[in-house]
Amino acid sequence: MAKLTIDGREIEAPDGAPLVEVIKENGIYVPNLCYIDGLPPYAGCRTCLVEIEGARGGLQLSCTSTVRDEMVVRTDTAEVKQARQYVLSLIDANHSDRCLTCHRRVKCMPGDVCLRDDVVTHRCLTCSKNYRCELQTTNDLLDMGVDNVEPWEGEDRTYYQWEQPEPDRANPFLEFDPQMCIICTRCVRACDDLRHTGAITLAGRGFSTRIAFGAGGPIDESNCDFCGSCIDVCPTATLMEKPNKWLARTEDWVSTTCTSCSVGCTISVGTRGGKPVIVKPDTINPFSDDQICVRGRFHYDAIKPKERLSKHLVREGDTLQPSPLDAALDIVADRLAGIREQHGAASIAFLGSPFATNEENYLVRKLAGVVGTPNIDFTVGPVNQAAAHAAQAAFGVDRLPADLTDIPTKAKTILVVADDLEETHNVAALRIKDAIDPRKLPAREPARLIVISSRRGELCDFAEPYGGVWLQAEAGQEAAVVSALAKRIVGDENVAASAKSAGLDVDALAAGPDTVTGIENSTLDNAAAILSEAAADAGQTIAVVVAPKSVGVALAAETTKAAANVALLLRGASAASSFYLLPTEANINGARDMGVVPGEGGLNFIGIVEAASAGDMKALVVAGDNPLMFAPGRAKVEEALGRLDLLVVIDQVLTDTAKMAHVVLADVPAISKDGTITSADRRVLRLKAAQAAQGEAQPAWATLSQLGQRLTSRLGGGESFSYEEASEITEEITKSVPGYDRFHFHGYLGWGKGRAVEDGLSGTIALQPVGEPASTPPSNGDVALLTGRTLFTSLEAASIHSPEADKLHREDAVLVNQYDAVELGISAGDGVVLKNGSAELSLKAALTNTVPRGSVFLSSYYDGGVVNTLLPSENGSTAPARVTIAKQS
Repeated sequence: MAKLTIDGREIEAPDGAPLVEVIKENGIYVPNLCYIDGLPPYAGCRTCLVEIEGARGGLQLSCTSTVRDEMVVRTDTAEVKQARQYVLSLIDANHSDRCLTCHRRVKCMPGDVCLRDDVVTHRCLTCSKNYRCELQTTNDLLDMGVDNVEPWEGEDRTYYQWEQPEPDRANPFLEFDPQMCIICTRCVRACDDLRHTGAITLAGRGFSTRIAFGAGGPIDESNCDFCGSCIDVCPTATLMEKPNKWLARTEDWVSTTCTSCSVGCTISVGTRGGKPVIVKPDTINPFSDDQICVRGRFHYDAIKPKERLSKHLVREGDTLQPSPLDAALDIVADRLAGIREQHGAASIAFLGSPFATNEENYLVRKLAGVVGTPNIDFTVGPVNQAAAHAAQAAFGVDRLPADLTDIPTKAKTILVVADDLEETHNVAALRIKDAIDPRKLPAREPARLIVISSRRGELCDFAEPYGGVWLQAEAGQEAAVVSALAKRIVGDENVAASAKSAGLDVDALAAGPDTVTGIENSTLDNAAAILSEAAADAGQTIAVVVAPKSVGVALAAETTKAAANVALLLRGASAASSFYLLPTEANINGARDMGVVPGEGGLNFIGIVEAASAGDMKALVVAGDNPLMFAPGRAKVEEALGRLDLLVVIDQVLTDTAKMAHVVLADVPAISKDGTITSADRRVLRLKAAQAAQGEAQPAWATLSQLGQRLTSRLGGGESFSYEEASEITEEITKSVPGYDRFHFHGYLGWGKGRAVEDGLSGTIALQPVGEPASTPPSNGDVALLTGRTLFTSLEAASIHSPEADKLHREDAVLVNQYDAVELGISAGDGVVLKNGSAELSLKAALTNTVPRGSVFLSSYYDGGVVNTLLPSENGSTAPARVTIAKQS
């Protein structure tokens, strides 16, 4: 630490820290129009000038200066202010400056004519970023108008007489207006250094220099993934969020959590008139920190308010009709009580949801207890349960202690087993890129990456160029590839000896494959050598990251077993701290922790569907889940739901499952909820309502609470459901759910800082044999059908079959390998038919090299999960479904 003096104040700060950051952190204003905290200085704007005693010339840039002991800094002298004004006047000269340098403290109205200059067109008063613009604030605080500092004094006018480039407003998320740009290059560096995307660059040279996307064309034709990081750092209106940009002068900000995936990025929602108008990243979750993805930033308004449920519905004949809440709840309670009396508690089942809060899932489990049924699960429960059970058998602990924040800061060897982590868990992929290309932490050594996936994703491009390996597995062969690696690793005498000393039975790996179809042995050897090297360095932090696919119970189990074996070989008894199991959806861990798993003798989701098909399951209560969107074998699930005597659905929109219900109880979106969720690394994160409920809709916890009161009065039992606020349920959870008691004394201030994990690593570790991969040989020119989460498609909009669920229309086509397409005579944009037995889909084809030959890919969210009509029901096989593909005639 160093002691320095700033404007007469003695301050202690880390020796060598950027001076500009230290000044700002101590509440002292310093303009810095080109600086990005945490990144190396660019020193382009020159506005951060300060006076440093003893420095050559006196005035220095605070962004390039670093803290040293006994430093004396002055930020408020007349000389400093005048120098900043002169520098800023040069910037203003290339901007619409008339409002910026106006002496009036009471500004004009947007419709007023500028009385200072008759050539003025665009200006602050007609700008969507008015009063939230950093350049505008800098001009005000430096008194540019008061001191009459004109950027063009004594010269011919320039800016307003130049022809300005046209703005790009062609995409639904981001607007780019080059005439507002001051060439600070923040966006370029944010895209390159913070996001590792490189979609933005400087084009031209000299006075014609401009910011450009891609090769200079429209944004949506570049490799931009619309994360919005460039918007966050832009000091002007050059880069703006397109939705609600004219309304984004917020009245309040609310910190909550994104529920688009299990990373649990914390977000800050700006509201105006009680409605969300802008979303920015919030640093409460230290893993997501200052980054979010397109889903978290822009999907809050993916559907219109009128498309959400605002009334409760009860079936009358063939139609659902609005009903008062009390009447609807009475119907549900009476019919559940009647079914239990007539058919027994085992004829009733409950589905919670990974999209519901911990509080709501807790009440689902509590309701199942009142009814007395052990049949409780959620649609993707079997896949995630299979993976979790495989991890528990390997490490002896149910709640893995691995902390995601270790990946970008400590990990030196990373193994990722995922189809495309960039699409499914975007910010997790970003933090892995941070570890490999550590521009934010230049002092740390870059990590090496091994990726095992069937599809090519962005992470694959960060493997081989940085000394890692991409192992492209055939679809369904991922576990075999990992097993082949494990067998090679244990062939190292030192690794084998270390494993045996940790009590591991290395013979369990003897049956693993020596070779894998489609991957050269030398490539496997290279990957195994990297892992063996990591095993030899006991002080090295490693990370084994597994993201199971959303369908395929057997594949999820076998892949997790194989990856856990590798972790155990590398780190023995401490391997659980290096193993990251990323659930398929947002609150999988929370739902399981709250007890939304089959009880003793109970049925999981697959069993519930089988029982309903057989006529043994009579009633099903679905709280926030949508089986017809997430379950493979859609026709069978639809038939099973149709045989129920009572189907109750609690949801925010009228999904396909809700359309089949006897009673639909209107829920609210996550952005309107209070409560908590539990992220992939078991970080407990808070949700706080940023907008009011619509119409008669209410949060599911309130509906479940009221239903619980009615059921206890009819069925008896000592359970209490009297809750006025979600926080009362949270408090009950901290007292009754293991691992959550540590949050009892923190209140909401503790959320995001603590994790619901077990203390210590006391479990028994074990290597597990991995089953041989199933393979279905191609016949009659068929192809493997791959599916999974994608980045741009909105869950809410897809669940109601909105044609704008993917506003960019990047994911509303079936992806076909470009070489396969040539052989099939398919061109980009052609209509094709996918067929599996009697089920078929007509789709548009998109050609790509990201899908392996002999395979096609369709987003699992597309058109409400329509891909599930082609997927068979879970059958215990690891082989992918196969379909025929043909060009439409």
